[in-house]
Amino acid sequence: MTDWIDDVVGSMSRFSELLHLVGLPQLGDSYKNEAEKLNSDRSDRSLQETREWIRQTFQYQGGGSIPDRYVAKDDGSVDRPLNTEYRELMQIIGVFAGESSIS
Repeated sequence: MTDWIDDVVGSMSRFSELLHLVGLPQLGDSYKNEAEKLNSDRSDRSLQETREWIRQTFQYQGGGSIPDRYVAKDDGSVDRPLNTEYRELMQIIGVFAGESSIS
């Protein structure tokens, strides 16, 4: 059980860094805090609370939402490797949260 929670915590921590790059620094800080909380409390209740919190962060699907963002280079063009990582982490975190409609 510990290995997959470590993976989720690591994914959330990295996603928090990428959220800063896509212009959502406050949400990035919240993801980091939530990852640290989950890392220190791995109880079923904590897992459920984290899943619910993640689902709430993905509720809004319009312009400027998490799925609507992309990682850009300094010139504004898409940073393909980082953007691919961002999308992959979004999917991993969405699966953990039980959210199948994250795109």
